[in-house]
Amino acid sequence: MSDISKLSKDEMINYLYVRDMIRGNNQENIFHISYIDMMGYALPFLLLIITFLVFVLIYRNDTNKKEENS
Repeated sequence: MSDISKLSKDEMINYLYVRDMIRGNNQENIFHISYIDMMGYALPFLLLIITFLVFVLIYRNDTNKKEENS
């Protein structure tokens, strides 16, 4: 495809669409985030919160046992 001007209207639309998809210039899907992506972004934060809560529970149990033993 050396000369784009020789293409028909439908061929040019398809050519430009494929070119934009390859280059990553697709303006329609810039703000499209799937549920899988959202869960992937939220997973580290959820794991940190769970880890923090587990450590807090372990710390409270240790301090309660130390108070009972003294």
